Amino acid sequence: MSNSHDKGLENRYDSLELITQEVLERYAQTPDPRLRELMLSLIKHIHSFAKEVKLTADEWNFTMSFLEQTGKWCSPGRNEFMIFSDALGLSMLTVTQDYPRPAHATEPTLVGPFLLEDAPQFPMGADISAGATGTPMHAQGQILTMDGQPVANAVIDVWHSDDRGLYDVQDGLEERGAWARAVLTTGGDGRFSFWSVLPVDYPVPQDGTAIQMLKATTGRSWRPAHLHFRIRAPGQRPLITHIFDRTSKNLDGDAVFGVRPSLIADFKHQASGIAPDGKDMMRDFYTLDYNFVMTDAIQ
Repeated sequence: MSNSHDKGLENRYDSLELITQEVLERYAQTPDPRLRELMLSLIKHIHSFAKEVKLTADEWNFTMSFLEQTGKWCSPGRNEFMIFSDALGLSMLTVTQDYPRPAHATEPTLVGPFLLEDAPQFPMGADISAGATGTPMHAQGQILTMDGQPVANAVIDVWHSDDRGLYDVQDGLEERGAWARAVLTTGGDGRFSFWSVLPVDYPVPQDGTAIQMLKATTGRSWRPAHLHFRIRAPGQRPLITHIFDRTSKNLDGDAVFGVRPSLIADFKHQASGIAPDGKDMMRDFYTLDYNFVMTDAIQ
């Protein structure tokens, strides 16, 4: 005699379609409409993928182990799963699909794996390098609305690599503290400025799991030199973007598909002398001038 708990189980998992049907029926009870839509679509697609490629048990086991190892590389300021999303083009597809890009507004791009919340705050015009090695660089510009008005009280997160192609989160952040990373807040004129060091081209982290995938597939792991910006302001939609160095040799082959032509700018070489902020520089340095145009917040 069958146990009452076994009733109805006899044929439920006898075919691939029955398995998918059973899972869909269960998740169809999800209370939140949007979450229900997302989960049902995800289940349909992932089950279809597994059936289409005839996924084997060994391949599934490898994938589960690989995901476990990926999680071990995640920490504050480093999201290894984000690198996979970036390298598969999912990040840029989502950004492009979700973020409005009206004419003249600064285009968004992916956030990358190294955003660190609660970064150190600096006064405008400060040197944020905090010991990062590299050629001095002065960056300045203005945060504007779509109609050209300055954005006051805009909170700007900026972060970038040193001349080794490393970020602070890859080099003993807890012991050394943050460097080449800052939070700045604009005044009434919407202007920003800071000193740091010139970013360089660099490969995605070589010690995690994402690089294993890239080496086994596209073979591309380099990113062009860039600065990261996240800008938030009252009445404006948050903007996450990069500014890329026009001289970078990896603009055409960014491993994470993040380059947009409008985000390529001139990091200009300057001989020693008076800098834009009046500082007397005893060595060569670089300057960047770039204005950001934000879009109105979604109502």
